Parts: sequence; structure tokens; C-alpha cells
Amino acid sequence: MDKRPAHGSPNHADLDQARAVVGVDWPQDSAARPTTSGDIYLANLESQIAALQQRLARRSDDISVTRLALARYHRFQVVGLLEDAEKARSLLSTASGRPHSPVVDLAYAEVLLGFHEFTRAYAALETASNNDADSASVARMRRALNRATGHTPSGDEHTTVFTESLQTPVALVTQAAQLIERGHAAEATNLLKAAQDSYHDSAPYLLAWIQVQQGIVFLRYRDFATAHIFFAAAHQRFPQYAVATEHLAETELALGNHRIAIDLYRHVATQTGNPEFYYRLASAERALGDFAASEMHERQAREGYEVLLASHPLMYADHAARYYMEIDEVETALDLAQQNFVVRQDIRARTLLLEAQLLAENFAAACAEFATIRSLNFAPPELSDHAELIRERCST
Repeated sequence: MDKRPAHGSPNHADLDQARAVVGVDWPQDSAARPTTSGDIYLANLESQIAALQQRLARRSDDISVTRLALARYHRFQVVGLLEDAEKARSLLSTASGRPHSPVVDLAYAEVLLGFHEFTRAYAALETASNNDADSASVARMRRALNRATGHTPSGDEHTTVFTESLQTPVALVTQAAQLIERGHAAEATNLLKAAQDSYHDSAPYLLAWIQVQQGIVFLRYRDFATAHIFFAAAHQRFPQYAVATEHLAETELALGNHRIAIDLYRHVATQTGNPEFYYRLASAERALGDFAASEMHERQAREGYEVLLASHPLMYADHAARYYMEIDEVETALDLAQQNFVVRQDIRARTLLLEAQLLAENFAAACAEFATIRSLNFAPPELSDHAELIRERCST
């Protein structure tokens, strides 16, 4: 029996159950669960990258190339500098053009997934598989690609994760992400807490990442106060982690703490160069009446998105679509949402396209997309933002 509320409305009882899990042990702070400091973690990563670069300068081999590429890509995931991801892709692209071990193509598939270059990622994965790559690694990467492109068969999500490893933190987070797309906030929260509890390493990144994922759950339901708890915990544990910083700034801004938001957004925008953060910084400055600074950072945001869409259109189409929706350039937003949907076709791409169609008043297309989302048994939190309009236009 489908117990989801009609037309994308949030299940408040389920959300209340999710909030009830939040407490002394969720999230755990650095005092309750000590990990290596962010400074030490990044210094070790920097040293690893430098040593691998020196080794490759003397002699190139597949293992060193792969390790350097993945280290640079990980630094991108932490610090947010696109240059690191571009260098990782370049290293692996060069290595894939000659005889090599399958670890190169497995790593190449992972990086291409991050760039949303899914066709090339599938090709790299197929090459790795044909060259006798580890079958479990190939299967994990194939599932990740299938989820990103919307090719996971409906109803199979629980099986695909749990056959991998029930107690692995990453697998638990993946399962939680699938549950939240179906509107199950409480069950997702229990899994995310289990992911934290099953993590026993001393490195701060994965634990901060898990806590950020929980914050995003509440953020997607616009529960900014509860989301703030998790982003603050992740940021306190790992201040250099750009995703934690920008989401903490987002909740500070939503909660009316404009000066704190400005400081956080200024820091993370400078650290990453990401135009989204410059746009959010401009919003915070405008709220405090600093219109000159706001206009300057709005220009940086627009120019930044123009550059990224020219260089990496697949990677940034979704974020850029939301940016253009917010500045009310509806046709540009709809075009980007459609481009994104062509390559992705997962639930996030479908929801983005539906939102852009509603904004453009393409109600027939929006209602058709909504019907598809319902038929697939999805209930992403974002639909609750448009519940009234959906009820009005898409009643059956």
C-alpha cells in the first residue's frame, strides 16, 4: 500500500520521526568521536600528491598515475578546486590511450562519473571489465552509473545496495539517499546514523560527509534549523571541507544570520571559485543592504556560470539551471534542465525538469513529468515546494 501523501506533500509524521533521531549521539561532535584534524588530513594529502608527482617525473607507471589522479580528485571533493578534478581526468585520459592495467579505467570511470560524462564512463568501465578488473569494483561502479543515469530498475534499490555490504558506511549512505527520494526521511535518517556508528577510522572526511548527507535530508525539507545542526558538526570537524561550509552558510542565511553567512560564503567562494557561492554571498550582502558588494558578486556568479557552461556543460547544467531559475531567466533554466535530463534521467533530473516546466508555465509537460515520478513511486522532498500548484494543475 502506498502511504505517501498525495501530490508531493511532505509526510510530517515521518519527518517528525526523523527529527526524533537527532540527539546526543547524532551527530557526534569531535569531542565524542575524535578524528584527525582537517589541517593534518590535508597536509598528508598534499604530501601524498607531491610524492606521487615526483615519482611520475622520474618514471610513469599505472599504479602511480591512478593514485595521483584519485588523490587530486579527492582533494577536489574536499577543497572544491575544479582544477584538481580536471587534472585527474587529464592524467587518466592520457593513461587510457596506451596499454595499461584495468585500475586505470576503473579510476577513469569514477572521475568521468563526477563530470557527468556518463557515456565515456560506461565505456571506460566496459574496458576495465574486459581487461579482468575486479568484478566487485566493476559492479559497484556500474550501480553508481546506473543510479546517476536513472537506469536502476524500480524496486531494485534495496537489493543492489545490501548485496554490496550492509554495514559499509558508503553503502548505508547510498541506501539512505535512495530512501529519501521516495519520501522516507525517518528510515533514511536511521541508516545515516548507522553509517556514522559503523565508521571507526580516524580520518575526518568520511564522517563529515555522512553528517553533511543528513543535513541535506533536512535541508531538502526546508527544516533549516535541524539541517544546521549537522552542517555545523561537519564544519567543526573539518573546516576545510567546502560542501560542509557552503551548506552551513546556506542554513545561516535561511535562519537570518546574515553576517555569519557572509563570512562563510566569502571564505568558501574564495576557496573554490564556485559561482553558486558568489551568488549566495551576493544574496546575503543584499539582505544587509550592501548593494555595491552584492552587484559585484552577482556579476562574478553570472560570469562564472558562463565559463563553466562553456567548459563543462554536463557537469554544471543542473546547478546552472537552478541559478537561472532563481534570477528568473526561465527559458535558459528550462533549456539547461532539458539538457541535464537528456544525459541523467534520474529522479533529481526529473524533479529539476518538472520545476523548470512549472516556472515556464508548461503545465501539460510538467503534469506529465509529475505523473511519471508518481508512477515510479518517487516522492522527492522538493515536490512539496510546489504541492499547491501541482494540486491545481495536475489533479486527476
